[in-house]
Amino acid sequence: MTEKMTEIRCADAPPPGGHYVQAMLHRDTLYVSGQLGVTRDTPDPAAVPVAEQVSFALANIAAIGRVVGAEIDDIVRCTIYVTDVAHWDEVNRAYAAFFGAHRPARSIVPCGPLHFGALVEIEAVVAASA
Repeated sequence: MTEKMTEIRCADAPPPGGHYVQAMLHRDTLYVSGQLGVTRDTPDPAAVPVAEQVSFALANIAAIGRVVGAEIDDIVRCTIYVTDVAHWDEVNRAYAAFFGAHRPARSIVPCGPLHFGALVEIEAVVAASA
């Protein structure tokens, strides 16, 4: 039997730009769609350095998680898509600065071009507490 899934919307994160939701809650697990390194006030990632894109994307994930009562330490897994392996060190530094001592499971996947000239896109799995 499949339990109902709940679409999660967060006004503090940029709205979806296609046929998907910001996140989907199933039982106590939140699946956050890929977040580009933008904010509602900075919609053009091409004008933002890669480290800031990482910070913006992770902040969007954290904001979406808060909708279901989750905190940064509840982020279980991240997948980071990066357009150039030359950015990996900078991405890793920004990621480590954001999480501090918390270390979610993670993959970094090299990929082709991303929408709007973004250098990174990050998706996440979050343990929901609400």
